[in-house]
Amino acid sequence: MSLASLLDQELPLNRKERFFTGTVFPMIVCRDNFKYLPKFMELIGCSNPGRIKSDPTSTNIQFFTEYSLVESVRDGRFPSLPTSKETPDILFLIKNEEDESKILVALEAKMYNRPSAGQLQEQMQKQKPILDCICESLKISQKGLYHLALIPDTLLKDFKSGFTEPVITWELIRDTYMEIFPDDYFLEMLNQALKRYDDLVSKGVQYGKNCEQKIIGKEIKMQFEAGQLQMKIMGRDGGLSGRKLENDIISGGWEKQLYETSSSEVPHNRNWFRIGEFIDRIDQVSESKI
Repeated sequence: MSLASLLDQELPLNRKERFFTGTVFPMIVCRDNFKYLPKFMELIGCSNPGRIKSDPTSTNIQFFTEYSLVESVRDGRFPSLPTSKETPDILFLIKNEEDESKILVALEAKMYNRPSAGQLQEQMQKQKPILDCICESLKISQKGLYHLALIPDTLLKDFKSGFTEPVITWELIRDTYMEIFPDDYFLEMLNQALKRYDDLVSKGVQYGKNCEQKIIGKEIKMQFEAGQLQMKIMGRDGGLSGRKLENDIISGGWEKQLYETSSSEVPHNRNWFRIGEFIDRIDQVSESKI
């Protein structure tokens, strides 16, 4: 009986993301004592991770899932440790014994959970202080840090231009490793998960009823000025003249603030305004400071 038939007739597919990050991903990417991990490293832009040694008595790799640095550290190795318990789904470190250089890979993964581009970007932004602490304490260069979202291709397409963090898709992993071992059990599990995506993905509402996409202010301005922004209006409690937007602009916090946006030509209510007006307000404040 095929795996597809078993999933249809016996136990249904596990929809938990921890199953895919804690079981499916390692069983594919880390199989045979990390023999095929360099292939994944190529996919994320690291063409020379060095030799990976899997012998636990003489190894140079640490591989974790659901890794919370705050809850793991018990000594003084991380003096600037943040208090946040942000937890990348997958985290691994490779140490090149020849030159002592190190590579740190952190993945925030989604499968059937369906966040907005802004929500996922905000989650990854909150992980950055943790990763910066690790890099600082363990002397890992910024070139050695790979922080990516691992998501289905359909979700990436839903984001359109509203997501600016590096991305690798589950489909790319499936297709790449299928060429190496096409009859692998866990690759077929991933394949079945992706085939059933439309049926199993969460159908919950992602935004407020008037919001199509959440985008950080800096990205709104960059896309607007480049003529690439499809959204026409944006929202903030109190509207264009409200205290919250005023504080955003005066403090400079607007660059990292997530705003609800919509492609509608007409503001939905008093909390909504045209993006061009937002850009004009930013420029006015900037000119007054010169």
